[in-house]
Amino acid sequence: MTETSTRICPWCSTPIPAEAAACPKCGAAVEGVTAREIPGVTVPDPGASLFEDEGLVPAAPITEEAILPPSEAVRLEMRKMQLEAEIANAGGTLLNPTGGQAINVGGPSQEAIEALKAGLLDQTAPAAETDPIEPSAQ
Repeated sequence: MTETSTRICPWCSTPIPAEAAACPKCGAAVEGVTAREIPGVTVPDPGASLFEDEGLVPAAPITEEAILPPSEAVRLEMRKMQLEAEIANAGGTLLNPTGGQAINVGGPSQEAIEALKAGLLDQTAPAAETDPIEPSAQ
């Protein structure tokens, strides 16, 4: 590599001039450059502590009740949300959470269709909202 050549940032793919110590776009350090020490990020912060009065530990002990499965009412609401998502995403394309190809979504389940017809599901699914700032103002 010559002095006038450029490198490509491995984080954002921006060309980095040969003389630069960091990416001009995202600030990523160039290979071979010593990263600066940032207290609390790259090195321990000597001023930080974990005392209870600073709110850095749980305010109350964890109880057995806190780790129980959700109540039947919460489970029902979760199922409704799942069925509403099936209706909203039917026939569309979703991002694959593993980063591979997009997932083509088929039709909703029969259960979702019946719940929608029975009026048990919210008619304003997130995909149908057009105003992200105030969806309830429609």
